[in-house]
Amino acid sequence: MTVLITGGTGLIGAALAEKLVARGDRAVLFDVAPATWRVRPLTTRAGDRLAIVRGDVTSLVDLLDAVRDHGVTAIVHLAYVLGAESNEDPELAARVNILGTTNVLEAARLGGVGRVLLASSIAVYGPDEWYPAAELPLGEDAPLRVAPGVPIYGAGKVYLEHLGAHYAARYGLVVAGLRPSIVYGWGRRRGASAFTGELVDRVAAGEPVTVGFGDARVSLVYVDDVAAQFLALLDADPARFERRRFFNTGGDTVTVRELVDVVRRLVPEARIDVRASGERDVAGLAASVSDRALVETLGVRRAFTPIEVGVRAHLAVARARAGWERGEGGPGAA
Repeated sequence: MTVLITGGTGLIGAALAEKLVARGDRAVLFDVAPATWRVRPLTTRAGDRLAIVRGDVTSLVDLLDAVRDHGVTAIVHLAYVLGAESNEDPELAARVNILGTTNVLEAARLGGVGRVLLASSIAVYGPDEWYPAAELPLGEDAPLRVAPGVPIYGAGKVYLEHLGAHYAARYGLVVAGLRPSIVYGWGRRRGASAFTGELVDRVAAGEPVTVGFGDARVSLVYVDDVAAQFLALLDADPARFERRRFFNTGGDTVTVRELVDVVRRLVPEARIDVRASGERDVAGLAASVSDRALVETLGVRRAFTPIEVGVRAHLAVARARAGWERGEGGPGAA
C-alpha cells in the first residue's frame, strides 16, 4: 500500500506515517511547508518507504503529480486551515478547506485511487450544553450544530463530509473518515490542542509553563490512537462503511486543571501555573464524545486511555526527542 498523506508532516500525519512504514507500507507526506523536524527520526530509518513532497492542496496539478509519480493507492487528507486561523482568514480557509478537499477527491478520481480518508472533527457538534444530558456522550447521529468558537472550521468539516459522500455515491470512491476529539502529542504547535502540546513538551524539557482554560472540560485523544484508527479505516472492508462513513475517535473527558494534575503526578517537580476564568469548554467544542460506533464497526479500541496513559506516552516521546535533537540518542538515532 502506498498512502499519500496531505498535511503529512503534521502531528497526525507523522504518527500515521510511522505506523505505515513500520508494517512495510509506503508513506508519501504531501505538505505545503514540510515540518521536517517532526519526521526527522523517521527519515533516518525509513529508506524508500518514505517520501516528502512539497505541494499545495489548492493545486490539483500538484496532487495529481504526487499521485502518479508515487503510484499512490490511498489518500488520507489531513491538510486544513485550523479553527482560529479560519476565523481570522475565511478566504484562506475556503481555498484550503473547501477547494483543497475537492482537489483531493478529484485527484483520487482522476488518478485511479480507490480509497480516500478525510479528517472531520468534533467541531461539527456544538458544546455539551446544547444537547440533552441523555444524549451524552455524543454519538455520530447527534445533530450537527457546529462549535460556536470555530464556526468557519466546523462548517467546513460538515461540508467535507457531504462532499466525500457525494464522491462515493457518484464516482464509486471508498470514502470514510474520523471526527477527532482534541488530539494531543509531542510537537503540537497549532490548533485547539496547542495548549496540551506546550504543557507536556515544556514540562518534559524542565521549563515552566502557564496554561489557560483551567475550568474548561475537553475531550482529549492521544495522537497514536488516532493514527491507529486511520490505519484501521485504510484496511477495512468497504462494506463496513455502508451504515456510516465518519466515526468519532472518542476521548477522555477531563478539565484542563485535571490534565495538569495528571502531569504533576507524573512529574512532581513540574512548574505549572494554571489560570481559569470559569470557561465551560474550549472554542465551544463538545467534551463528551463516544467512540462506540468505531469499536463496534471495526473493533479498534483506544490504547492510550485513561488520560494518564496517554500523557505518560507523550512525556516519554518528548524526552526522547529532546535527547535525539541534542545528539544523545533517541528514536531513529544510529
